[in-house]
Amino acid sequence: MEVLAAEDIDIGTDIIPPLSPLASSLYDSFLSTHCSSCFSLLPQSPPHPLYCSAACSLTNSLIDLPQFPPEISPILPSDIRTALRLLNSTTVVTSSSPHRINGLLTNHHRIMADSSLSVAIQTAASFISTVLRSNRENTELEEAVICSVLTNAVEVQDSAGLALGIALYDSRFSWINHSCSPNSCYRFVTKTTSFHDDLALAKTIPHIIITNTETSSNLESKALSSLQEQGRRVGYGPKVIVRSIKRIKSGEEITVSYMNLLQPTGLRQSDLWSKYRFMCNCGRCVASPPAYVDSILEGVLALEPEKTTVRLFHGTTNKDEAVGKMSDHIQGAIDDFLSDNINRKTCCERIETVLHHGIQITADSQPRHLWLHPCHHVALDAYITLATAYKIRTIDSETDMGKAFDMRRISAAYSFFLACASHHLFSTEPSFAMSAASFWKNAGESLLDLAMKFSTDSSVETPYKCTKCLMLETPDSYRKIEEKSKQILSCVTEISQVVWSFLTRGCPYLEKFSSPLDFSFTTTPRNEREESNKDQMVSVILLLSFHCLLYADLLTDLCYGQKSHLVSRYRM
Repeated sequence: MEVLAAEDIDIGTDIIPPLSPLASSLYDSFLSTHCSSCFSLLPQSPPHPLYCSAACSLTNSLIDLPQFPPEISPILPSDIRTALRLLNSTTVVTSSSPHRINGLLTNHHRIMADSSLSVAIQTAASFISTVLRSNRENTELEEAVICSVLTNAVEVQDSAGLALGIALYDSRFSWINHSCSPNSCYRFVTKTTSFHDDLALAKTIPHIIITNTETSSNLESKALSSLQEQGRRVGYGPKVIVRSIKRIKSGEEITVSYMNLLQPTGLRQSDLWSKYRFMCNCGRCVASPPAYVDSILEGVLALEPEKTTVRLFHGTTNKDEAVGKMSDHIQGAIDDFLSDNINRKTCCERIETVLHHGIQITADSQPRHLWLHPCHHVALDAYITLATAYKIRTIDSETDMGKAFDMRRISAAYSFFLACASHHLFSTEPSFAMSAASFWKNAGESLLDLAMKFSTDSSVETPYKCTKCLMLETPDSYRKIEEKSKQILSCVTEISQVVWSFLTRGCPYLEKFSSPLDFSFTTTPRNEREESNKDQMVSVILLLSFHCLLYADLLTDLCYGQKSHLVSRYRM
């Protein structure tokens, strides 16, 4: 099963029209806050229970859950609710075996062979059969539908990246295979649209070829019929759109990622097997030696003998054990922070101690000092946690304005450093654009918030523009993305030279780096720049915020075809 491009597709092009799901379901925690049909946020006084509008209530009723005691419905897992909806709809097309539902692979034989899953699936299948009053002698169909949901359903996220629930789509999306270096990404639309709107958009979509045992023409005919059927249901459920993030040649396979790409090969393979029961053989996974991004996602730096600089460490003696200790220590602190079982200050100190001091080992009969590479996947998680933890600590320090400001400043520093690290990865692997867009947006918002708190002067509300970068807003926004990125990052480099020492003051780990865009740090103290006065610093931080948001805007538009409302503020 695969989906091929029938023609050349340029970067930043929507590949398929908005597809409505075969079935979907919110996670339990959002059942009372979001529409059970389109997944949009419910108004304060929804016109219909669980729905944002009469249209959603009407269209969703066609495949809604059957009536059974209300105390049971909320406790059903989202995958079981999705399977129930699929079986209760008129869109279920089964084959002569449990291996395909609606043309989608179920992995029934593999999943049921796993004793840790089979018993739970059999129990759920029996429950579904009872609810639907099935007269079948066995529950093989119910099992297959559950397995199809587990194999093919994707997590639906809103524009802020919040995971709302799951949805199952037809072959035009579900037959797109995974790659750890994908050429496409997907986004969700949680607004109800009509069939005519979708059909108008579909006319601008490039042609694709869906290949399997059936002929392409038959499948294309079925795809059109499916689109028409979805139109009659007025866009039930959160729609999915696939968009190219690389140039795709005619005949080339269209691929997306099923999981977090900011992980080394071993962790990616483990996640794919546990969730989807396959091992990835994409170019990135089989590369020997490993691709550069994978070498630094689990990279280690070491102090070179008789030198003051550190370089990537390629030795093996005691390395894995040392890295394991550092990773376990940081991950333990992160887990404690997420479970709220530890003082936030203590959490920050535990993480930063490992990042800053590293660990001492003996390799090749020589003492070596090791640190995690700044782009190590555990370090990236650490920056995310530290940025969040320091931001929360501003609330804990409200009575001490100076301390609260320092917490906000260091939070912004970690957000900015994470954004720069994501650029280092993205510059080598373009499929990291989605993660980079999110990190640069967070950095811009964090810096903007810092500037707002830094001064009570009304002048902080004045838009701060860069004439060089504002000129980048041209219609051909994808053909010159490399040139635009280069210009924005040139400005970021120049601005960060002025503000970086201010942002990182009192943070020993970040003070190691003379620049957030240069990871070849030295062990000798850096030369401190003479800081500007307060008003000038506010201006510089605002200017840096503008560039972070502008870069995020460029990447977000590339991946999702959307613009940030924050950047438009600077263009007023």
